[in-house]
Amino acid sequence: MMKEEIRFYSKNRSKLNKAYCGEYILIYGKRVVGHFASPKDAYKAACKNFPKEDVLIQECSKKYFQPVVYNPMVVL
Repeated sequence: MMKEEIRFYSKNRSKLNKAYCGEYILIYGKRVVGHFASPKDAYKAACKNFPKEDVLIQECSKKYFQPVVYNPMVVL
């Protein structure tokens, strides 16, 4: 659960933060599958494109690492 995505982000954090600073990226497996201006937009894309998969929604910032996990089994 999410190990691959978190590992990918951690390994590529510097490059991703530089490329997408101030945006939210959607990571599935070992790749960025989208970037968005808001976490809400990233969440909508995750629901639409990965309805039964765990994906990582990550804010790209030089400040800190705080993942937002989308898990389809969680009812909001």
